[in-house]
Amino acid sequence: MGESGQVAIIFALSIIPIFAVAGFALDFQNTVKKKQKVQLVVDSAVLAAARLKQTGVSDAAVKTSVQQFIDAQILSIGGGFRCNAATTQVINGVEEVNTEILCSQETTLSRVVGKEKLDFRVSSTAEYGIDKIDVAFMFDISGSMNSSSRLRNLKEAAKEAIEVLLPPDAPAELKEDTRIAMISYNSMVNAGPYFELVTGVPPTRTYTHTIAGSASTVTPDQGRLSSDLTIEWIDAARNRVLTEFGDDAVLAVQDWTDRDLTEQRLTVGVSVPRSSSLHGRVGSVRLELRGRMTRNRNDNGEPYSLYGDRRGNYRRNNGRNWREGDYSLRIRAYERRNRRGALLFDETFDFEVARDEGREPETKTYTLTSTCIWERDGSERFTDTRPVSGAYMAHREAWFVEDPDHRDGGVWQVGHPNRPGHSWYRGTECRASTPLALTNNSTTLNTYVDNLTAGGGTAGHLGVGWSWYLISDNWNTIFTGDSAPLSFTEPDSEKAVILMTDGEFNAEIFPEQGSSDAQARALCDGMKLKNIKVYAVALNAPRSGREVLRYCATDEDYFYEPETAAELTEAYRKIATSISDLRISQ
Repeated sequence: MGESGQVAIIFALSIIPIFAVAGFALDFQNTVKKKQKVQLVVDSAVLAAARLKQTGVSDAAVKTSVQQFIDAQILSIGGGFRCNAATTQVINGVEEVNTEILCSQETTLSRVVGKEKLDFRVSSTAEYGIDKIDVAFMFDISGSMNSSSRLRNLKEAAKEAIEVLLPPDAPAELKEDTRIAMISYNSMVNAGPYFELVTGVPPTRTYTHTIAGSASTVTPDQGRLSSDLTIEWIDAARNRVLTEFGDDAVLAVQDWTDRDLTEQRLTVGVSVPRSSSLHGRVGSVRLELRGRMTRNRNDNGEPYSLYGDRRGNYRRNNGRNWREGDYSLRIRAYERRNRRGALLFDETFDFEVARDEGREPETKTYTLTSTCIWERDGSERFTDTRPVSGAYMAHREAWFVEDPDHRDGGVWQVGHPNRPGHSWYRGTECRASTPLALTNNSTTLNTYVDNLTAGGGTAGHLGVGWSWYLISDNWNTIFTGDSAPLSFTEPDSEKAVILMTDGEFNAEIFPEQGSSDAQARALCDGMKLKNIKVYAVALNAPRSGREVLRYCATDEDYFYEPETAAELTEAYRKIATSISDLRISQ
């Protein structure tokens, strides 16, 4: 046999092990890929089983659900392999679900050496022990939530999430260890029963302001008195003569700003003294007032008055509230009644009515009842530190602005001094819903959601801050008893918040510490440093609103952008399921 024949024989003898090794490598690689896919299925199955076990179903139902889940998912992997029935154990003592499954992958090239299948085994374990969870929901109830049924859709989605977190048939242990808090905001937050604790002032407070007294600025002058008539400046309300006056007189009105105007019911009365040459001869008088006010009157009985009298007695309706300025009073006296007979007297008297600014100090008061607040300022503005002296929340205030031309000496303004005169910050748009502290009462939670109403601006950082406060152990002296937040060091516990908006954050009291958007980001940074899971839902929100929530979310998987009612409900369902899964470990 030649050399070439020997080589051929050697090659023929070696080709079989070469094909066997290559075929085994390919079959092994394929088997590893299938095992990885089956592992994902089994992992998902035990997670679903652990979640199901938390709702209180029987062990048998849990085992059935695992097998059904695996059977349904295995079909999607593809052919070429088969799996035995899964073996599932529910170990109540240690609160675990264990599943193991044996599968076989058919070989291809390995068949050359008689290896028709490769076996692999997959197992997974999930703990269904009920860890403690504190969750805070944040709801945007600004005015834009009234459009396109957004508020109604939000309510339906939120109640769906409540049912996922607190299933109606869940065991008592799960309900006891699952607590939910809620906060809603627009341009303010209604702090309700927590107001005094977070502001340091009572819900009803009285503000005072003293207007300083001033010396008299007017020098009264009777002018040139008439020798024929007595002309008097009369306080009709008190039925008293203030002064006699004549031509070029200066009449000073005091207490010009008196609210009930008692000092301004003024009139003029004319009488004929015994010393006058007209005494006993006058039957009627015609009075004609000109100036800032005008008045014509005929009077047949003494005293002859500008606004009437009752036999010399005056009352409020016999006087008027005079305006300051220059006046003239023409007086004509006739011999007989009703301006008949000879004209006995006809003269015009010029005079001035002036405001007498001289007054005693006056204290003004304003009582305000409100439990609505804005953000906090100071060094603790972006922390969850409990409010103490110097770090309280901003609240509605009242302050007096003096105005010498105003009848009350000025006006009260209500809002916040840091934003005076801005309609957004008067604080009147605050809604009725107050913070709902942590509870596991589904009825209470659903009632809170049902009672939400929308209106006003969007101070999103307020909602972010209060979502944090509601679950922060630093606030356990404000939210007390069964609502006291868990300690951040509590073993086997988780904390999560769900932020939601449909708009841009656009209202803040302290712009010097950043816009509402910037303040929200700073608060989110603080929450994430405390390992709080942050979920975010941007419902038809503009770009700026989406971006701040995207920033706040723990990661991209925690951020949702629903556009429709169905997508919103699905987003909240997924979030609630994800929070429930925080209890489960593999």
